Amino acid sequence: MNPLKRFPRANNAWMDLKHRVRHWRKRRDRAVRTGVSVDEPRNVLVVVVDCLRADHVSGFGHDRETTPTLDAFADGAAAFSNAKAPSPWTFPSVPSVLSGRYPHEHGGRLEPDPRNLSAEQFPRRPRTDVPMLPDLLESAGYDTGMITAIPMAEEAVGDRFQHVSVRYTDATERVSSAREWFAGRDRWFCHLHLGDPHAPLDVPDEHRAEFGVPDLENVEDWRFRESTGDEGFERYRDARRRAYDAAVRGADDALAGLLADLDDDTVVVVCGDHGEAFWEHPDLERRLNDDPRGYYGTDHGHSVFEEVARVPLWVRAPGVHPERSDRPVSLVDVAPTVLSTLGADVPAGISGRSLDTDPDRDRPLLCEETAYGYNQRAVWRDGQKVIAVPETATRLAFDLDGGLETDPLETVPDRLESGLSGFGSGVDGGQQMSVDDDTRDRLAELGYLE
Repeated sequence: MNPLKRFPRANNAWMDLKHRVRHWRKRRDRAVRTGVSVDEPRNVLVVVVDCLRADHVSGFGHDRETTPTLDAFADGAAAFSNAKAPSPWTFPSVPSVLSGRYPHEHGGRLEPDPRNLSAEQFPRRPRTDVPMLPDLLESAGYDTGMITAIPMAEEAVGDRFQHVSVRYTDATERVSSAREWFAGRDRWFCHLHLGDPHAPLDVPDEHRAEFGVPDLENVEDWRFRESTGDEGFERYRDARRRAYDAAVRGADDALAGLLADLDDDTVVVVCGDHGEAFWEHPDLERRLNDDPRGYYGTDHGHSVFEEVARVPLWVRAPGVHPERSDRPVSLVDVAPTVLSTLGADVPAGISGRSLDTDPDRDRPLLCEETAYGYNQRAVWRDGQKVIAVPETATRLAFDLDGGLETDPLETVPDRLESGLSGFGSGVDGGQQMSVDDDTRDRLAELGYLE
């Protein structure tokens, strides 16, 4: 038992120091192997709001005012309401944002099938020979830093950054830390990862009444994960959604001053790394998966349905046309977009397409690498979707109606079959992730481990 846990501020400082020491050890013998030339140098900020699903953004039609800051930011940015997450959980998804490659291409993935992250069946880190934005921009003379509230993000890619800070604090503190880090720096790339909408939720007191969050047991975390037939479920589900929306609003509030103070020449990307499920598809999840924890319809990491795979994406950058669009794009498009707007060459092997052009609307997009039960792959094409479970040879296809899957189609359309077959099995990952006892405790608190 860590005695500092009774003193959250001191414990966070201690944990941050431990992460920094581990980070220094990882990087001390590391050399930057891949470089780029940046012809149009600009500062770059990538903000990831963990668990942020697209249909809970007020600017995209949600009925509660969850994101007034980002709604206003969209007036001068490209705002995509139909971005696809490369994976339904953080560890594989963030490396895809930073590399422009899907998890099977960068290697940050689990090996066995079925898998059980909750039993400390940890994934392998991305391959060291896969270049990512912090590597490339460091080679071009940038200072690079990751400020995160989610340790999984640091575990996946923290060693790619010159500076890391991991504190289990709310968005206000993390945003302040990011601003302190890049203040006075001449050329910087900052990855800011906020965890407020991730269970256990960080719900600001000022938004509890505004969003009508009732005082219910465990509303910041989860109940009714195995069954929705128990008494009180409907009241709890409504309360849990309200609490989530209030947590999203807290993260949005914290970004207001930061986004307002950045100059127009700064490249800014904001996105969710994956979404969050609120009992939209528990029966279909049971049909596709055998979750070792017995959880269906909640949280993330064990399905690739729209509620976890569809995320918002905002990009403000010179050359990227401000627009509000529902055309399908992917988070693997972030890295090539950033490099393009800096006048840098995009490395070979990247699957993403720069958003300063008009990416092929018919290209197949992929979400993969679940963490519990059987691995699943979702592929979108031409307004339809297929979910495949390679281990059991199960495939279900869907029309997408109002952003969510309808009942499964009788057969899988040929266009989806061909799109699915175009993604190979991929590469082996790098070194297996390992954690210390304190980080293990935090991962358990976040719901990753049992």
